[in-house]
Amino acid sequence: MAAEARSISARQVLDFLDAWSKGAELNASDLAQRQGYRQAAAVLAGIEQLSSLQPVGIASSRSAVELLRDDLVPVKAKRLSGKVMLAADVRRQALLELFESRAFESALRANPKERTGPIQAQLESYLLGAPIPIEQQSLPELEDTLQVLVWLDGIPVSQPPLGQVRRRLDYLRLLAPFESLAGDAVFRGRQSELDALRRYVGVLPPEAFLSRIARSAFDWIKPRQQPALTVFGPGGVGKSALVARFMLEHTRLPEEVRIPFAYLDFDRPTLDISKPLTLCIEMIRQLHLQFPEYVNFTRLLEFVSKQAEEMDEIDQAVATRSALADLLGGIEKQLGPRPYVVTLDTFEEVQYRGEASAFPLWDMLIALQEQRPFLRVVVSGRAPVTSLRLAGQPAVPLEIGSLDDRAALAFLQAQGIDDEQLASKIVGQVGGVPLSLKLAGSLIKRDGADSKGVRNLAGRSSFWFSASDEMIQGQLFERILGHVHNPQVERLAHPGLVLRRITPEVILNVLNEPCSLAVGSIEEARTLFEELRNETALVVVNQDEDAEELIHRPDLRRIMLKLLVQKAPAQVRDIHQRAVHWYSARTGLRARAEELYHRLQLREPVDKAALDDRSVRFSVQASIEELPLESQLLLASYGLDVSKEVLARADREQRAAGMAAKIEELLPYGPTSLAEAGNIANVLLSEADGPSSAYRTAARVALQQENFERAMLILEQGLSLAIPANDTVETMELLRVKAWALRGSPDLPSVLDQLSEYARRHQDAPTILQGHAQAVSVAVQAGESVGSIGIVSMLVEMAALLPKLSNLQIWELVPALGLVVRWLAAANPELPQLLRPKLVDEAGPFVLAAFAETAADRSLKMFVNGAIEGWGSPNAKTDLVFSDSFERLCAAWPFRILGVQPPYGSRGSHRLSEAL
Repeated sequence: MAAEARSISARQVLDFLDAWSKGAELNASDLAQRQGYRQAAAVLAGIEQLSSLQPVGIASSRSAVELLRDDLVPVKAKRLSGKVMLAADVRRQALLELFESRAFESALRANPKERTGPIQAQLESYLLGAPIPIEQQSLPELEDTLQVLVWLDGIPVSQPPLGQVRRRLDYLRLLAPFESLAGDAVFRGRQSELDALRRYVGVLPPEAFLSRIARSAFDWIKPRQQPALTVFGPGGVGKSALVARFMLEHTRLPEEVRIPFAYLDFDRPTLDISKPLTLCIEMIRQLHLQFPEYVNFTRLLEFVSKQAEEMDEIDQAVATRSALADLLGGIEKQLGPRPYVVTLDTFEEVQYRGEASAFPLWDMLIALQEQRPFLRVVVSGRAPVTSLRLAGQPAVPLEIGSLDDRAALAFLQAQGIDDEQLASKIVGQVGGVPLSLKLAGSLIKRDGADSKGVRNLAGRSSFWFSASDEMIQGQLFERILGHVHNPQVERLAHPGLVLRRITPEVILNVLNEPCSLAVGSIEEARTLFEELRNETALVVVNQDEDAEELIHRPDLRRIMLKLLVQKAPAQVRDIHQRAVHWYSARTGLRARAEELYHRLQLREPVDKAALDDRSVRFSVQASIEELPLESQLLLASYGLDVSKEVLARADREQRAAGMAAKIEELLPYGPTSLAEAGNIANVLLSEADGPSSAYRTAARVALQQENFERAMLILEQGLSLAIPANDTVETMELLRVKAWALRGSPDLPSVLDQLSEYARRHQDAPTILQGHAQAVSVAVQAGESVGSIGIVSMLVEMAALLPKLSNLQIWELVPALGLVVRWLAAANPELPQLLRPKLVDEAGPFVLAAFAETAADRSLKMFVNGAIEGWGSPNAKTDLVFSDSFERLCAAWPFRILGVQPPYGSRGSHRLSEAL
């Protein structure tokens, strides 16, 4: 039976502590021993066996466990050996004592068995005065050096400045992805592609550079402008490795022939093409790391970083252009007009979100290259970039295909396949795609080989059947999957990974029956989730806003899906159907995107309006290549990007609809984007045959380009075809464009009469609202009283219709509503509060849109902030505050036509990344 606790007084506690303190005091012998132990521990990165530690210069009667207990901290870093180490301040004092007595070597000799690990080696090199120069240290060695220098702070031994080490460390971290992708140990072949890159940039191979500077002084000659280079090819073919190798080989050259570069990988979540100033800061940071001795780059980095912290988001576009100009000017002044290569890698991430969002950056690059022709831009992704026109020319394509046989053999050798005959057989089986070779190498090392190479593989050498690259990769993947030890996890992964996202809830409610998992509770589902999580060859972890989810490794997903559909179509269809049922009962944009994805996999028709939310649209775009042909063609008609091969299967109507949607996407993003829209509109018009939306779309482009005469001519052509064909919908849409174009013209009333007739016939609320707004404005300008029966009737109908519109429909009508908003709010004082939920919707256009024009963007933010605050307290003046704010927004509105899509800038990027 446990003893009863008895209470003691505060006085007794204090007396006890005082007595303990006196008893804990160390005598002179103990102090000397503790100093010896401290000095012994000070030269050790970590201590494994504390009880065996020997002190320096003194015999011990008490153990280190007793004397050092308050001086030690636990070891947490993986590269630190041992379990405990000396606290930093105690270590520093002990090292100073050892330095003064010149006793580092004797301290190290005291405990030879504890001198293990890479950080220990670095510590000893600095203590003994023989460190490796930081320029010759690898990234791990330099990280160890950084730790050692923190310990040696204030110790007068020879050591490099901490700031210099940190800069060098940042530089090696910048190069680390290049070394991983394309270091000497892994990169093979691609000489013709490297030569193409060198010719584009205007540089020689590294060995030729070295030969030239060995013979004579080297001067850079100012080059001419060049178009961009677009490097493209399927996933796993080695695009990033090629670009990385090019960058890497030039970092190894002497400074006088080293080319500066910026490497922006859009697979990094911190990089967003709609935030040019953050890209600019990263570019300057990288330049500062490459040439740290140039003070101007350091100062520019400090200045622009401070601007980014202090500056309002809407002023950052001007700051970005200025900073990039300073950057290129600094390069020319400090380094000469040597090529400056800006590489945009994994550009498919931008294309998934809509390439139109890149046009503000394109405009800056175009303007800068006109001033500094040594700027070179390389864009790498799965599809060629089509929208960037540097030097007035489209991007030069460089398609990346398979490795040649020699390079493929060398690649396998780098994977550990040293037998040349075996490597030749594998290349004959799987071809030269790096992903196929990597998968094959993994299997050979695990399972061994047979006389043909990879065991039981239907490869390229089969007599009756020659498999495609994707089928070969699928077979290899299946073999790897067979090594999953838990059959339940194997069934979960294959076919469960047809889902884009897996969570414990999805395992229980969607995959349980189709994958024969026999999971009975959410706890069992979580256990299975954790087991799948450990299969890092199959899945990666994505941190959702609420919890973790598993997604299939992107390099394997594309090949796996096709194989699954071929082998188990009924099972796959069952999973898609259950996923639709599950996600349709959930709320939120993520659920909407997943529901649409699985409906499209089932070839179900999806209404265009379901893709109005940009984050949902871009989420579907990210997986469009996985969808059946019918679904891809449907999405192409909605303006989503599909491959050339798919587009070639589209009929004329689908192609025209897709081009029209692409034009609408381009309209909001500035002059270069608008010019591209004009080019597409010309093609669209040339292919039009009979009544078509092409005329309406082309006229809208012409009006936005301020070409009124051309726009009116196109509209009349469209109406002359639509009216006789009794195409009333297209006629109504053409009249909407014409009516807005003619505002202020004496011809407007007759057009409004026609528009009213078609609007009534179709009961189309946006058209009725536009027609009424313009009609009221014309009547008031003609002298009619706002209180007249006709005007009041229209205002009452508008006030009733407007709250029924979606937030996107309201956005598209903003300038028209601005004509009458004051009278509308007076007619229905509750209107501001009725509209407020749609104006402040976090996923809506008013919150997410970002205008390039400062005045327009500031007006938009003020309008939204007013809506969030409810336009003041509820009183009689709310309608006036609302009207004033709305009219200011309309006065700054940057578009000359109605219905322009919201330009999504950095405010929308977080929402988009959530959906993807």
